[in-house]
Amino acid sequence: MTRRLRPWTVLESRELLDADPFLKVHVETVELPDGRVIPDYYQFDMPSFACIFAETEDGRAIVYRQYRHGPRRVNLTFPGGHLSPDEDPLEAARRELLEETGFASDHWTALGGYTVNANQGGAVSHMFHATGCRRIADAVSDDLEETEILFMTREELLAAVGQGEIALLTQIALVSMVWQNDIRTALSHRHR
Repeated sequence: MTRRLRPWTVLESRELLDADPFLKVHVETVELPDGRVIPDYYQFDMPSFACIFAETEDGRAIVYRQYRHGPRRVNLTFPGGHLSPDEDPLEAARRELLEETGFASDHWTALGGYTVNANQGGAVSHMFHATGCRRIADAVSDDLEETEILFMTREELLAAVGQGEIALLTQIALVSMVWQNDIRTALSHRHR
């Protein structure tokens, strides 16, 4: 018999930091289903974002090499960016791909939206796979990062994964969704 689990009840929420649009921090008083009260459960509110595994018409993945301050190193990432308030995730993905790379696609697969941090909330990563991408404009990125755009074959990208060149969980998850079996093999070589 499966036990019915119940959600927590938020008794109070107080804003501690408002660095809109990038981050808000709240402290909540929550009541657990067993009646215990936790007076200081911290929550993050950050903008959700689209993350795109984009493949060109000849099957190469569009990848960036850029510095990311979270892992504090240069690594490989995929096109993507924050959703504007009330923006549809697919429309954001189309916009970000075009702005950041100059590429567009008529073939999109939504892979789902996933909360980035299980306990503190934060952003939702909306994952997409775009195929048959073709250049229709010049890239116009206003990001803080210096970016090198690469067009990697499946073998090159899997070798990069195996060498630890992707440092962000959302990026590894995206590759895994698209190339499930291949990514398992690449990662198993890394941990030998």
